[in-house]
Amino acid sequence: MKTWQGLSLALAALGPCGAAHADVPPPPPQPPAEDAAASRSATFQAVEGASAEDVPGGPLLVSAYAVVLVLLVGYVVWLARLQAGTARELARLRAAVERAPEARGPSAE
Repeated sequence: MKTWQGLSLALAALGPCGAAHADVPPPPPQPPAEDAAASRSATFQAVEGASAEDVPGGPLLVSAYAVVLVLLVGYVVWLARLQAGTARELARLRAAVERAPEARGPSAE
């Protein structure tokens, strides 16, 4: 039932998309093949001078490693805090179970 509801909701959301494309004008007519070939340059033109890189790669590499390292250390710290909280909760629950009289089972009285 939920699948049909989700499908109908998706179709209802996408329904207006078809109407939006109906107002797009048709593309202009293409020129004949011989005019298109003549309008393009068919020759290779060499570039003068050497192409130089504007951004050096060394600092980018170091900064990328630094970002990954910071994210990794942050993830490990987050996991350690999560584990410490779980250990505290487990210790609290063990203490509560030991204090509860009904948790000890039938007494030998």
